[in-house]
Amino acid sequence: MDSLLHIAGAWGAFGTMATMLLCFSVFFTLYYSDPRDREPFAMVITILALTLCLTTVALFPIDIFLVSRIMNSATGLRHEWATDAAIAHMQDTVRIVYYVAYGLIASFIFFWIPLSYFYFEELEEDQGVGSRLWAALKYTFFFIIIAGILLVTGLFMKPNDHEDVDLDWLRKILANLDGSGALAFVAGVMALTGMGVLVFYTGPGLSLLPLHLLGGLKSIPAKVTETHAQLAANRERQNAILNRYTPGGHRQMSDRDRHALNELQREELILENRSRMVQGVRDSWLNRCQFIIRPFQIIFGLAGTTLTVLLIASIVVTTLDSLKEEVCGAPCGYILTRPHIPNPLNLLFLKLSPFFPVDYVLMVMIILYMFWATTKGIISIGIRFLWVHLYKFRQAATPPQGLLAATMLLMLSLAGLGYSLTMSVAPDYSMFGSQKYCNHTVITERDCGDYPALIIPCHIGAPKELCTPTVTSSFIFKIILGTPALGIAFYYTQWLFLLMFLFALLFNIIQGCRNGFGVDPIDESEDDEDDIEVRGLLNAMSADGGRRRADRRGLLIPGGGASYGSIQTQGNGNQAGPSSRS
Repeated sequence: MDSLLHIAGAWGAFGTMATMLLCFSVFFTLYYSDPRDREPFAMVITILALTLCLTTVALFPIDIFLVSRIMNSATGLRHEWATDAAIAHMQDTVRIVYYVAYGLIASFIFFWIPLSYFYFEELEEDQGVGSRLWAALKYTFFFIIIAGILLVTGLFMKPNDHEDVDLDWLRKILANLDGSGALAFVAGVMALTGMGVLVFYTGPGLSLLPLHLLGGLKSIPAKVTETHAQLAANRERQNAILNRYTPGGHRQMSDRDRHALNELQREELILENRSRMVQGVRDSWLNRCQFIIRPFQIIFGLAGTTLTVLLIASIVVTTLDSLKEEVCGAPCGYILTRPHIPNPLNLLFLKLSPFFPVDYVLMVMIILYMFWATTKGIISIGIRFLWVHLYKFRQAATPPQGLLAATMLLMLSLAGLGYSLTMSVAPDYSMFGSQKYCNHTVITERDCGDYPALIIPCHIGAPKELCTPTVTSSFIFKIILGTPALGIAFYYTQWLFLLMFLFALLFNIIQGCRNGFGVDPIDESEDDEDDIEVRGLLNAMSADGGRRRADRRGLLIPGGGASYGSIQTQGNGNQAGPSSRS
């Protein structure tokens, strides 16, 4: 009965969490998508993909919870209900959910997301749904070929025997390598690609997020004053050019002045748009509630700083400790079997394990924090392919292609996060949860009644008949032991992640010292001119358009100066008299 209650409670919590993550994915998609350019098919794929990937990662704490209930922490032995058959049935359920989830993730990465991306790219006038779908399928076929190659490679790849491995548990995993190794290989490739996303996006985002939370929003009145000053300076420069040419005169505007005036007028529209944006932020309800929000930002900033320090310290400790691995080392993908250096997060989880559900809440917080950091990195860096900038990712202004590309990056990063949590952040806790076993034998029976100090946490070298590893850790070990090259690549990618984090941290600190650590009310790095053109605010630089803008701004020369429209007409070879002025 106890086993049924805790298993039912775990899956009930998982269902509730999945529902909450679905609501979060809907909000996330609507928050970042451009309301003027929403493609229903792309939005549905984005919502489903994010929900699927977040739910798969959320299964990890449930997996830990289930194995943690197997052992009685008071005796260091299994509960009466925890027979081999009951444990196998419980873990088979989790394993089936994992296989289905990773299969669906692969289908989204290699089929649904590319299909919806190219389906939107083929959007043209007078083009039917069938022709768009057929054109999108032709491009998507390339991704299907890649998935097929990975599956075939995984099926025919023969894993190493590792005959020198002296741990029963690792040998058991090697013995269980079967046809599912093909899916494990595909999942390993996706996770390795996700580690690349962690390096280039999560690392910088992890360094920037606490700084922005602590810095808050930069001064909006100062930003308004700065924008108005830039706008006034721009108009003075335009007026200076216009004053060189009097109406009715025969002097034509030089090509240099005409080009400079065009650029200044474009810059003026950008500054006007920016001024409206700043004033909109100033008058928004969010800015008016800053006195309420600001204390929470500081609290989250301090918590984020603490969590970032713990994460980086844990990864550094585990990565260094893996270099001392003596059991298998590089041939086993640097699996850490006997830790020598204390891992701060691993110790924290083990200390919190008696106070359930605090340890599980902390694990969920770490997962969501890493997702937040990745999103922050995508917003700051933009969506790029190598050095080529593709899309910007920002609130209410992300095109469907950018939303799909960001979803792909987030899915891959969460796949890589599974490896990082299991192998680097909290290895022992991720493998065995809060299980403890009795390390004292009286004749043939284990008994720690008189020796409670010998009830110790489970680790990778513990007896396999007592300590049960999580399905997540077994799946990752199957990937690493089946293809050690992936494990070695995983290991060195962790070093790249640490180096990228350090570089980004130094860069952000230097930039913060120069420009302040807060968040700009508006992002001036955005392509303001494209925004203006989309909104129809950038008129053609014709004579009539220039004259109307000059009249509207009052940029007529005192004492009978010429407007830009009259001068443009002169530049075309026609003499413009006073009647051409407004």
